[in-house]
Amino acid sequence: MTWNYWQPAIGVASVITVLVSQPVWAAPVPVTAVELYDTDQGLEVVLKTSPGVTLTTQTSTEDKTLIITVNNAQLQLVEGKPPITTNNPIPGIAEIFVGQSDPNTIEIEITGVNAVPQFNLRQDGQEFIVSLPFVTTSQTPPTTQTPTPETPTAETTTPETPTTPETPTTPETPTAETPTPEEPDEPIELTVVGDQFRPTYQVPNSSVGTRTDTPLIDVPQAIQVIPQEVIKDQGTRSLGEVLKNTSSASSGRTSSQAPALTPVIRGFESRNLLRNGLRDDSLRFQSEIANVERVEVLKGPASVLFGQGDLGGVVNLVTKQPLNTPYYSIGYQVGQFGLHRPTIDFSGPLDKDGIAYRLNAAYQTAESFKDFENSESFFIAPVVRLIGNENTNLTASIEYLKYRSFETAPDLPASGTVISNPNGRVSRETNLGEPSLSESESLVTRLGYQLDHRLNENWTIKSEFSTAFLDVPESTIVLPIANSSTSNGLNRDGRTLRRFLVENPSSTTSLTFNNSLLGKFKTGSIEHSLLFGVEVAREETEDRLDFRQLRDIDIFNPVYRPESVSSFAIPFGNTNTKKNSLGIYAQDQISLSKNIILVLGGRLDFVNQDYEDLLSAEESFERNDTVFSPRVGIVYKPSENLSLYASYSKSFTPVVGRTRVLDPNTGITTVGEPFEPERGTQYEVGLKANLLGDRLTTTLAFYNLERTNVAAQGLSEPLSQIQIGKQRSQGIELDVAGEILPGWNLTASYAYTDSKITEDSRPEFQDRQLQNVPRNSFGLWSTYELQSGSLKGLGFGLGVFTQGERQGDLRNTFTLPSYLRTDASIFYRRDKFRAAINIQNLFDENYYEGARDIVRVIPGAPFTLTGSVSFEF
Repeated sequence: MTWNYWQPAIGVASVITVLVSQPVWAAPVPVTAVELYDTDQGLEVVLKTSPGVTLTTQTSTEDKTLIITVNNAQLQLVEGKPPITTNNPIPGIAEIFVGQSDPNTIEIEITGVNAVPQFNLRQDGQEFIVSLPFVTTSQTPPTTQTPTPETPTAETTTPETPTTPETPTTPETPTAETPTPEEPDEPIELTVVGDQFRPTYQVPNSSVGTRTDTPLIDVPQAIQVIPQEVIKDQGTRSLGEVLKNTSSASSGRTSSQAPALTPVIRGFESRNLLRNGLRDDSLRFQSEIANVERVEVLKGPASVLFGQGDLGGVVNLVTKQPLNTPYYSIGYQVGQFGLHRPTIDFSGPLDKDGIAYRLNAAYQTAESFKDFENSESFFIAPVVRLIGNENTNLTASIEYLKYRSFETAPDLPASGTVISNPNGRVSRETNLGEPSLSESESLVTRLGYQLDHRLNENWTIKSEFSTAFLDVPESTIVLPIANSSTSNGLNRDGRTLRRFLVENPSSTTSLTFNNSLLGKFKTGSIEHSLLFGVEVAREETEDRLDFRQLRDIDIFNPVYRPESVSSFAIPFGNTNTKKNSLGIYAQDQISLSKNIILVLGGRLDFVNQDYEDLLSAEESFERNDTVFSPRVGIVYKPSENLSLYASYSKSFTPVVGRTRVLDPNTGITTVGEPFEPERGTQYEVGLKANLLGDRLTTTLAFYNLERTNVAAQGLSEPLSQIQIGKQRSQGIELDVAGEILPGWNLTASYAYTDSKITEDSRPEFQDRQLQNVPRNSFGLWSTYELQSGSLKGLGFGLGVFTQGERQGDLRNTFTLPSYLRTDASIFYRRDKFRAAINIQNLFDENYYEGARDIVRVIPGAPFTLTGSVSFEF
C-alpha cells in the first residue's frame, strides 16, 4: 500500500486536532421517551434513557412555574416529536411541558394552579423521574409561615438523593377535596404542541456500519448520514441529488435527477443499494424518497455485513416508521419545467396496545429541461406496527411505485458539448431521439417486515424480510451508437450521429431474509457486543433486448423521422439470470477498555449463479462460488469526543455474464468464458471528532482500495463486455455536519481521489484513470434560521458544489470539464406551517454530470426554480 497524499491533509488534521483538544462536553444523552403516570402518591414525569446513564439537572422557578433543566441531553423520541405538553393532569397542576431549549438541553416546565408545585427527583435505572405529590384544589399560595421546599440555584446540581419539602402536603387520609388515588395504569397521553424543535444536520448514531445501533464515532469506517432535514431544506426529489452532500460520491453515469441510480463511491461504481439494511436490487432502477427518513452512506466494502457487494460503498435508505402520537402533514411542490408534486405523510396509533400506522404518498408530473421529455409517477407506502411493546416490535410495510416517461431524450455526444466541434455547439436542451417513439413504464412493488424481540436485558433477536418485484413491460428508447471509424464517435461529416431504437422489456425479483442474534456480555473487565446472523437472498432477472435500425440525425439541426425505423427487429439479448446466496456472518465489538474498541467480523458466502441465454444455448452457464470476507478494525478514543481508527476489510461480488467483444471489421461478436468474481480489499485510517459541544460531527479518512476482475461495458462498442485486470483507488475524505450556532446548520465535504487501472494485459487500458471520478470535489450547504423577533422562522440557505475534471471513458479519450454549481433557498417556518423557494444552479452554469461513452454525455440541469408549501395538523 502506498500513501502519496498525506501532505495535503496535514493542515486539515492539525486544525481538527486543535479543535478537539479544547474542553467540550460528552455526547448528548438520548432521551427516547417521555411518559406521565398517575400513582397513589401523585403524578410522575418519566424520562427514559439508556442503561447506566445518570441525568444531571438544575432547577429554578418563575412565577408559578418550576423549571427543571436537564443538561447535555437530547430528545430522540422513538415515537412522536417534541415539544410535548399536557394540561390539568391532576388537581393543583395547570400544565406540564417538555421540550428542547437547544440541541443539548431539555427543559421541563411544570406550572401550578396557585403556586410553584412541590417536587421530588430521582434516578431509577433507565428512568429519570419527577414526582409531583397530590395537593388539594383549595390550596393557597404559601406564606412566610408555611415551609416550602428550598429552591436550588442555577449552580446547584441535583443530587442523587431527592430533595423533599419540609412539610408534606399529602394528607394521610384523603378528604372530600382530595382525589382518591388510583392504581397506576397506562401512561397519561402527551400531546405534540407548538413549534417543533428544529433538528440539526447531525445524526450521532447509525446501524449501517455494524448492523447495530452504534455511535458513528465508535465505528472504524467512514459513514455519512444525510437526514431528512437536509433533504427538505434543499428541496430534493431524487436519491442521486442527495449524494452531493457526501464526499467521494456522485451519480456517475446516470443523471442525478433520474429515478435510476448506479452511484460512484470512492472511485468505483456501486450497486449496493439497501432499504432498511436489506439489499434491494430494484432500487438501482426505480427509487422514491417521499418516505425516506435519512440516507446512510457507508464508504468502502461491507461484504462482512451485507454479503456480495461492490468495493466502493453502500447506500442505505432508512424509511419513516409509525408514530404513537397523531401526525398529519400535507405538502405541495411546484416549479419550472411543469413540476407538480403533492405529498402526504400521515401517522398515529390504531389502539392503546402499540399498534400504529404510517402512510406516505406522492404524485409527480414534470417536464424536463430537455426538449419534449416528460414523466409521471405515483408512489404510496403504508407501514403498520402490528406489535409494539417493551420487548417486541413487529412492523410490516408495502411500497408501490409506478413510473412512466415519454418522449425521452438520449444523452448527448461529446463532440459539440465537451469536445470542440467546428460545426458549432450542441444545446443541452437538444433531444436527439425520436420523441414520438420513446416511451417506458416501470412498476415496482416492495413488501417486507421487521421483527425485534428482546429476550432479556442483554440479548435480542431480529428477523427481517424484504422482497421487491420490478416489472418493465415497456421500455423503448433511442440509443446513440458510436462510429468506431472516427475519433469522436460521429460520422465523418462531424455532425450526424448513428442511432438505434431499442426495445428492452424486463423484470426483476429480489428477496432477502435475514435473522440475527445480538448479545452483550462481559469476559472479566472486557465488554462484548456480539452479533451472529444468517442471511438468504435470491435474485431473478428476465431481460430482452431488441434493436431496430433508425436513420442518422443531425446533432445541430435535428429532424425527426419516426417513419425511418426498421420494421425488422434484431434480437440482441434474451436472458434469464438466477442468483441464490447463503451468508453466515459474525461480528464482535470488543471494548477492551474505556478508550479502545476492537471490531472483528467475518462472513462466509455460498453463491450459485444460473445464466440462461435463450438466443444462444452454448453461452448459458452455471457457477458456484464460496468466499470468506473478513473485517478487522480498531478504535482508540483519547477522549469521549475524539476517536482514531484503522480498519482492513474485503469485498466479494459475483459477476453475471461472459466476455463479449465485437470485431468492427467483420461485425462478428466473440463470446468468451464466464466472468470471474470481483474481489476487493480496503485499508483505511481516520479520525472522527464531535466538535462545538458535540453539535458538529467531523470525519477525516485516508483509504486505499484495490479490486480485480472488474466488468466493463461499452469499451469497443456499446454492447461489448470485458473484465479489466486490476483497479486502484486511494484518497482523502473530509465530512462535516451539524450545528455551528442555534439555527445555523451546515453539511460540508471534500474529497481527493486518485483512481486508475494498475494492471491489464491490454496496453490501451494500462494506467488509465477511471471514468466519472474527479481528482478533487467539494460540497457545502448551509442554512440559517432566525431564532427570535418578528421574523422568527425566516431562514436562508446557500450551497456550493464543485467537481474537477473527469475522464469520460476508460480509454481516457475525452475529458469532462470541471464545474461549480451554486444552489440557494429561502424559507419560512412558523408553528406547523412551512414554505420555501429553492433555486438549483443559481448562475445557470453549463456543466456535465457524467458520461457512459463518447456519444453519451449527461448534461446538468440549468437554472431551476421550485416552490413548496407544507402544513402539519
